[in-house]
Amino acid sequence: MILPNSFNMPNVCIITDSTAQFTQPNFPGHERVHIIPFVFQTAVRQEGGPAPADTAEPLVPPSPQDFIRLYARLSRKYDSILVLTISSRLSPAMKHALLASNQYNNCAAVEVMDSQTTAIGLGMLVQLAAGTAAEGASLKEIDEQLRNCIPCIYMLFCIPELTYLAQLGQMDYAQALVAEMMGMLPIFAFEEGRLVPMEKVRSPRHLSEAFQDYMGEFDSPSQIALMRSPGRGKLRTSPIRQFVKDTFPKAVFSEHPLQPHLAALFGPKSIGLVVLESQDLGRR
Repeated sequence: MILPNSFNMPNVCIITDSTAQFTQPNFPGHERVHIIPFVFQTAVRQEGGPAPADTAEPLVPPSPQDFIRLYARLSRKYDSILVLTISSRLSPAMKHALLASNQYNNCAAVEVMDSQTTAIGLGMLVQLAAGTAAEGASLKEIDEQLRNCIPCIYMLFCIPELTYLAQLGQMDYAQALVAEMMGMLPIFAFEEGRLVPMEKVRSPRHLSEAFQDYMGEFDSPSQIALMRSPGRGKLRTSPIRQFVKDTFPKAVFSEHPLQPHLAALFGPKSIGLVVLESQDLGRR
């Protein structure tokens, strides 16, 4: 535990975006976390406003002006601000936060970091940062801890509706449409913040086996989380849950509904697997 050695302990808050998903609601330091929202493209269209030129469908990221306004408000209470957003490979949100930090000239120090992840992966980083900040750590100490943790977060996504990735500019639309018609279940891995095709499986049973094979590559994960939309797809989670219990008895396993922002990015039929490996270990 990091203890303050004076009354002038560092006062750090965390800004994240609304794609973040947390594994627990009242984690230590949660009062230091401030969420800047993405706006659904449908809402922008209903209001008659144009979408920014650099935004990817179907979410509009917060603008640099949105970040500047939030920096100014938080600087009244905090002397340091850490910004953790969705991977820069998926959204310009981080670029906007960085641009805003360069334009911002108030007294609070602002650090912008590329999380290289999203959803629960991003939530895990935010929870770690918030807890460490609550213990009195400085912005530099939190930054170093997070940079060590980012490579320990691994994510898989099964994305059957590939046209969503085409909307994100991740693949050609015609190619995505043809792949969808084949009825396969494509699996992507997150590598350095980008989606990388890994394999295709034919059925939910094969998907469960693929997830278990992937988890079997790790030595000692501390946390494993599964994300999916309730009532969508036929993936049975009990074999995955039993595999984790038998293989990694010390790991915390949790299941979560697919968050609306993630469903808008990858499609409501997407299924995500997140593995947090112990920092002194790794994949085999």
